[in-house]
Amino acid sequence: MNSFPIESTRWRDDLKERIRLEASVLRALIQWGMVESACEVCRGLKAHFEVAPEGDFGGSSRQRVSAQDKAFVRDLLQEAYLRTREIPRHRIIQERLHDGLLTGFEELALEVIRCYEEFSSKTGVQVEREKAA
Repeated sequence: MNSFPIESTRWRDDLKERIRLEASVLRALIQWGMVESACEVCRGLKAHFEVAPEGDFGGSSRQRVSAQDKAFVRDLLQEAYLRTREIPRHRIIQERLHDGLLTGFEELALEVIRCYEEFSSKTGVQVEREKAA
């Protein structure tokens, strides 16, 4: 009998997946030049999607992100950029962020959502395997 969560294989695998999720989201934000607000955006995403320790995504093992979730992500990215837009950046990054603002950060939002959908599908497969066993 496993008395500690760390002794559980499922718990360790879930922790690894959540770390991969956060790392992939942070990587996307940093590549876009949102270094100053990357952690804040991650906290907002985590709170919105309610990534639970048990591996649940948004309270269930859903595979798709709704239109409301996509709008939330775009709004969160816009707000983060607007708070930090006065910070000096390289010209290329500045142009990319400004273009992102004009398009509602659609491309970056899709990257972030893809990360959450991959996480959801992996945890959903793990849950299905455990139910089958």
